[in-house]
Amino acid sequence: MSAQPFQIDYVSPLEDSDSANDNIDIHLRMDDGRVYSLLVATPNNIYSCMDNSQEDYFFGVPPIFVRVLDRKHIEEAINALLSEDDGRWLSIYGTLQVGLG
Repeated sequence: MSAQPFQIDYVSPLEDSDSANDNIDIHLRMDDGRVYSLLVATPNNIYSCMDNSQEDYFFGVPPIFVRVLDRKHIEEAINALLSEDDGRWLSIYGTLQVGLG
């Protein structure tokens, strides 16, 4: 585990993602044993979702947006998510999982 109080597990290989236009599910494993599921996406990916569904709107699980879908940007976003506003964003963007520990 890294120096952070968490570990990021990618549900699918990050290397298979388009870093400019994609999304990926992650599991955020906290040192205290809690596991959260989160969606990380690029802004372009939302437009692609609307194009694919031929709709002028999109809704779903709220993603954490990153400019580039890579380890560096995802880790920066997770660090900010946990540190800003006393970590309140984790309860908004993350879904606490049971049985993934």
